[in-house]
Amino acid sequence: MQTKTVLLAACLSVATGCTSIHFDNGTAQSNQAAKEQWHHNFALALYEGSEPVNLKDNCDGGQWQSVETQLSFINGLAGSAANVIAPIWYPKTVKTKCADTIVPLAVE
Repeated sequence: MQTKTVLLAACLSVATGCTSIHFDNGTAQSNQAAKEQWHHNFALALYEGSEPVNLKDNCDGGQWQSVETQLSFINGLAGSAANVIAPIWYPKTVKTKCADTIVPLAVE
């Protein structure tokens, strides 16, 4: 009985793993804070329920430095609660970090 409980706990912890995909635009490091928003997918994540993240709008027309999509614990918890009846909703968190802008010196 003890072995079955341990095996079940191990399987559940592996099945609830979080995922993350990270994209970098260049090698420079940014000091700006990341902007986070949820992205919604439906029906086994085959259909997007929200618009794709507009990087130009998130960075006020500037360049983006990095983008990360992740299935966080909170996303998984919310998705699991919604998917008890059927696999309907799959939320993810998108973190966007904008590149530092270099302001040219004024020439007099």
